[in-house]
Amino acid sequence: MKKLGFLGKLMHWGNVLAALLLLISFILPYLPPSVFPTLSLLSLAVSPLIVVNILFMVYWLLRMRKQFLLSLVVLVLTYFSFNSFFKISSEGEANHFNNSLSVLSYNVRLFNAYEEHPSEENVKQQLETLLTEKTPDILVLQEYYKGTEATFEEYPYRSIHFKNEHIKLGHAIFSKYPIVNKGEFDFEDSNNNSIYADVLVKDDTLRVYNLHLQSMGILPNIDYLQERGSDKIKRRMSQRFVKQEEQVMAILGHKERSPYPVILTGDLNNTPFSYVYHKLQTDMKDAFLERGNGLGTTYKFQQYPMRIDYVLVPEQWEVIHFETISETFSDHYPVFATLAW
Repeated sequence: MKKLGFLGKLMHWGNVLAALLLLISFILPYLPPSVFPTLSLLSLAVSPLIVVNILFMVYWLLRMRKQFLLSLVVLVLTYFSFNSFFKISSEGEANHFNNSLSVLSYNVRLFNAYEEHPSEENVKQQLETLLTEKTPDILVLQEYYKGTEATFEEYPYRSIHFKNEHIKLGHAIFSKYPIVNKGEFDFEDSNNNSIYADVLVKDDTLRVYNLHLQSMGILPNIDYLQERGSDKIKRRMSQRFVKQEEQVMAILGHKERSPYPVILTGDLNNTPFSYVYHKLQTDMKDAFLERGNGLGTTYKFQQYPMRIDYVLVPEQWEVIHFETISETFSDHYPVFATLAW
């Protein structure tokens, strides 16, 4: 077999670097951002690193070179380490369970109140169509807008919270079942917050958390990235990851004291390869991993697909159905799950 030329050597070392970074990412779910803030940013690059390694593997296979083994081995290890970047699932059965519940979580981006498109009327129509088609028992909304014209009349029970009277951005939980208790987490030094509600479903009480962790604070366009500079953006994002860690610790401390089964749902502003996802998903089922299909993309950053919106449920429950809904007026896609216990 011929020796590698200059281009071949360049591709080889590029392949080694991509494989090494993907291997390093295996420790990220266990590494608190407060310990290594900058390294935690690598969790955002896991998906493209997977694609890059697939491309390297195909490149070496086409050239019939044994170098394809490097990316192949790393990709196999990645699947068993994360098992969360692509799923093919079928529907479950709810016949042998006593209760079932459907939950829809959606970051509605203030119902596009400050966006030109789509119009307010189109947003209202899309939302009505969505709720008519899916008829969720519990509707969980992030970035709820105080001035919305939507009435949600089919949900007689609700918990809506704004951090203070001057802020128009809040969060909401709408329910067809009675809400017997509710509360909130108003995180310090953050525009983000989370809420919870205890919902009485027949004879069972459930605690539903509506999570909206610290946002990255960057706009999804190239001009913004060029103007701010990569170093400044990396520092800002690292700090935001540390804030997410603090927020998750507060939520988990509260969750541990819950006398009821818990549903964790909402916008984590982070990927399934991150520390905050790993902490929240411990002892919980990810509804996408149970019944989802495809990549499960819920948000696109410059067309780069990311899964940052989740429905996490108790391990003892069954996920009957999960769907990421492609029709959206927001920059997020709604996620819908049918659960049984």
